[in-house]
Amino acid sequence: MTNVEIHDEFWGNIIKDRDIDFYSCWKLLKGKEIEIAFALDPGEDDLHEIIDHAKEIFSRIEENDMMFREYAAGEVLSNYREYIVKGAAITKEEIVNRMQIECLVVDSEGFTLSYEDDGICGDHIINVLVDEHGEPCGVNIAG
Repeated sequence: MTNVEIHDEFWGNIIKDRDIDFYSCWKLLKGKEIEIAFALDPGEDDLHEIIDHAKEIFSRIEENDMMFREYAAGEVLSNYREYIVKGAAITKEEIVNRMQIECLVVDSEGFTLSYEDDGICGDHIINVLVDEHGEPCGVNIAG
C-alpha cells in the first residue's frame, strides 16, 4: 500500500504508513533528530488535534527532559534491576546522564518518551509514560 503524506508548517511532512496505520515525522531536538509519532486510537479521527497537542508537548520537552530521565532512572533502579547489564554498580545519576531521547509518541491520553539506554539495560529502550497533565506515570523496558 502507499503512504499518505500531510504537510504541517511546524512538523514538515507527516507520513502515514497505511500498513501499520501510524503517522510520523522527524524533528531536531537537543541537536539530534528524533522520531515524532502521532497515535490514533481505533475509531479516533481527529489527527489534527493530536498534531496540535504534540506541538505543545514538544515545546516543553527540553525543559522537562531531566525530570523524565530522573524518574526513569529511579524506576529502573527500583523495579527493573533484572534488565541492568551485569558488571559494576550503576548509579541513578549515571543512568540519567547516559539516557538519550530517540522518540516521542503522542496520543489523546498523554505521551511516551523513548530513550536509548546506552547499554545500561542491554541496549533496550526505556519508555517513560506521561499522563495528560505532563506527569510521568510509568516506565517500561522495551526490546
